[in-house]
Amino acid sequence: MSRGRTPLESVVEVAGVRVIVTRKRVKNLNLRVHPPDGVVRLSAPLGTPPAAIDRLIRERLDWIHRHRRRIRQLPRPVYREYVSGEVISVLGQQLNLRFVPRDHGQAAMRDKPSSVAAAVDRLTVTLPVPLGATRELRKRALENWLRRQARREFAAEVARWEPRMGVKVEQLGIKRMKTRWGTCNPSARRVWLNLALLERPPACLEYVVVHELAHLSVADHSPAFWAVVERHLPGWRRAKAQLARAPLWLEES
Repeated sequence: MSRGRTPLESVVEVAGVRVIVTRKRVKNLNLRVHPPDGVVRLSAPLGTPPAAIDRLIRERLDWIHRHRRRIRQLPRPVYREYVSGEVISVLGQQLNLRFVPRDHGQAAMRDKPSSVAAAVDRLTVTLPVPLGATRELRKRALENWLRRQARREFAAEVARWEPRMGVKVEQLGIKRMKTRWGTCNPSARRVWLNLALLERPPACLEYVVVHELAHLSVADHSPAFWAVVERHLPGWRRAKAQLARAPLWLEES
C-alpha cells in the first residue's frame, strides 16, 4: 500500500464476535472495544496473516466480553436539544436551562451574555439567543456560558492546590478533549483541563487537578507519581471511578 492510501478494512467473525480489521502501517496488533455499542476493532500491520489475527481474537475473547458488559452497564450517550426545560449538572448542582429571545424585551440583557437566577426549586441558567435560534446557536450560547464558569472554577481549584503541592502552573487552558480529562506539559508548566469536567461532580475536578499538578513533580505515571497523588488526595480512586462511570463518549451521541 502506498503512503497516504486508505487502510484496508475487512470484517471477520470469531466465536460469534464480529471484528472490524484494519490493515495499515502499524507495528503491532491493537484490539479495542468501542463505546457506546461495543464495536470491536483490530488494527494490524500490513501483511499480518489471517491465522495470527484469529489467534489474537480467540486469546482475547474473555477480555472482549468483559469490556462489552461494562459498556452495556453505562448510561447511553446524551443527546441535547438545547431547549428550555432541559437540565444540566454543573459541579454537582442541577441547573435548569432557559433560552430567551433577545428581540422580545431582552434589550437590557444584551450586554449580559447569560445570568443565573433562582427558580422555584432549582437554579435556572437564562441564556439570551436570537429569535428563532437554531439548535447550534443555542448550543453555542450554553457552551460560552460553561466556558466562563469553567475559567473561574478551574482557576480557583488550581490555585487551591498549588501551595499544597508546592508547584506553580504557568498557563492554564480549557478545551473540549475527546479522550483525556486533562493534560500537562511539565517543562512548560502548562496544564489543560477538559471543559466536560464542569459537568461532573466536584470530586472529579479535584482529582484531575491533583493528577495534572502531580505531573509537575513527576512527569510519568511511575509509582513515584502515584505516591504524590496518594499523599495529597487519598480518596483519588473513588473520584477516578466516578469518571469511569461517566466517560467522555457520553457527552453527546
